[in-house]
Amino acid sequence: MSDLSETISRTWEIPLRASVDVAVIGGGSAGIAAATAAARNGASTVLVEKYGFLGGTSTAGMVGPFMTSYTPDGKRQLVAGIFQEMIDRMVAMGGAVDPSTTEAGSEWGSFIELGHANVTPFHVESLKMAALEMVCDAGVKIRFHTSFVDVVMEDEGIRNIIIHDKGGLGFIRPKVVIDTSGDGDIAAKAGAPFEVGRREDGKMMPVTLFITIGGVDDERVIAWMREHEKLHPGERLFECIVKEARAKGEWTLDRDFLNLYREPTAGQWKVNTTRVHDVDGTNPDDLSRAEIESRRQAWELVRFFRSHCPGLENAQLMATGSHVGVRETRHILGDYVLNGKDVLEGRQFEDGIAQCSYPIDIHDPSGPRGRLEGINADHYEIPYRCLVPRSVNNLLVAGRPISADHEGAASARVIPPCYATGEAAGTAAGLSLQQKVSPREIDIEALRTKLREQGAVI
Repeated sequence: MSDLSETISRTWEIPLRASVDVAVIGGGSAGIAAATAAARNGASTVLVEKYGFLGGTSTAGMVGPFMTSYTPDGKRQLVAGIFQEMIDRMVAMGGAVDPSTTEAGSEWGSFIELGHANVTPFHVESLKMAALEMVCDAGVKIRFHTSFVDVVMEDEGIRNIIIHDKGGLGFIRPKVVIDTSGDGDIAAKAGAPFEVGRREDGKMMPVTLFITIGGVDDERVIAWMREHEKLHPGERLFECIVKEARAKGEWTLDRDFLNLYREPTAGQWKVNTTRVHDVDGTNPDDLSRAEIESRRQAWELVRFFRSHCPGLENAQLMATGSHVGVRETRHILGDYVLNGKDVLEGRQFEDGIAQCSYPIDIHDPSGPRGRLEGINADHYEIPYRCLVPRSVNNLLVAGRPISADHEGAASARVIPPCYATGEAAGTAAGLSLQQKVSPREIDIEALRTKLREQGAVI
């Protein structure tokens, strides 16, 4: 036995917490949509979430705004259904701006043109409440403060999900499982094959801790950007200030510009600028290092804002994400692997269950910039096969770790497609129970028809 490990023999009595049709593991964007769709389609559904609220990356990570849910020209909505229902709830609460009203190059999208039209600015607290109401209204049983531990397999299916809560260990016995954990944790434990990062070296995109600042002079920031984009077309927000500060040794972050997104409340902006490289989001040591380093960067940013950036002289740090935002970990291999060519060429599929147009957006795993490349079509589709992992019969995967390579995932990873794949997975789970077949064997046309009836764009 290695000195670095120890085998502990003990018998655990693990009680049954729930026996359900569908277990959704992870209450982020995909999990909200999957649980809601499954319950609306007649399945008894439990949603397991480690925090005491829903929203995942969008709430705990404060990642926003939601990226585009429209075609590149802004003329047609691509992601609707449960996603639009969520937006409507937040708008009614005064907590979001509908994406039909946000233009490319505006302060809502950090003054970026490509892929940043029709974004959805929102308040974190509005999303928490809107998501809670939607899931509860659908009849889903939520298990908050509950973590996934492991799976118990039977033949090629998941028999039990082992969880941990304040009562200790327990298990859930589902007929169908939907992995919306964000990292493909359940699929990996169940033995589904996966890739990590980009194929050539396994490197993953850097992580970012989002922060919210207040005390911003909105009009001064906007005026500065409008003046400088005339003089230097293509320059990003405060890019020349960052470059000058770097030359003087007054800027140490591995970024060349600032990403600031205006929020619905005056004087309040989200900041997507911290960056930590060489982080494996499935490695607890890496995540701990990332949290420490990114929180230091957050305060360095605030000091820089006050001393260097017009309109940010009185910036105050209002909030930081509860955890760093992870862009990439596992890519669970399904019956089809979405690739960069599919995205760029706008490929459509007979089993398409979602439409998207967000660019390939790769944050350089090794450097300060990245690649933002728009698609050469109206949209591309995500096929249902990307939700069906190989080797496991009663499991679906939705959200960030669906079956896609580094480039394909760099587009499909953002929030609107996560809602779309979540809604498709939840609906498919309900249909599989009604048709008494595995999720892999369902009638695809019946699924596509049902999604259309629910308001999804197929």
